Amino acid sequence: MKPLALETEGAGDFKIETMKKNDILAAILFIALGVFIFTQTIHYPSPPEKGHPGPDLFPNILAFLFIGFGIALILKARKVGPNETGDNSQKPTRISNAFFVLGIVIVYVAVVNKVGFLITSAVLLFSLMKKLGVTNLRSAIASVAITLFINLLFSKILRVPLPYGILGW
Repeated sequence: MKPLALETEGAGDFKIETMKKNDILAAILFIALGVFIFTQTIHYPSPPEKGHPGPDLFPNILAFLFIGFGIALILKARKVGPNETGDNSQKPTRISNAFFVLGIVIVYVAVVNKVGFLITSAVLLFSLMKKLGVTNLRSAIASVAITLFINLLFSKILRVPLPYGILGW
């Protein structure tokens, strides 16, 4: 029995090392893509009016997110956790989480125009956070705060209309 356990342990270590190498490779690609996007938007024209975002705003945000998440992925790959094993004991949970996210996004798209952005987004975020194990209070506060921030950003600052829904707000 003991050789089998050692053999499984070695296979798990191999999977961990392979995952870490894949994470680092993906992170390098994300960082490279972010740098590429940023360098392409440097020469975009600036808006004629002061205080308005130019055409480079969203590509630059995307570039910085790519770079930031690439760095985070490298840091995660380099971190050695005490309970890292190569087994897939959480695989059913991860698959159910993926299907949950897919399902809730489909429901969101189907009802956002009828119910409205504020309510639908807050419910979506609250549901996702609860599924990930966040407490009720934190889920409620974060979902309302994020929804209000997005609403402020898009409807007031960028002047992009969001669905009002049945309540008219």
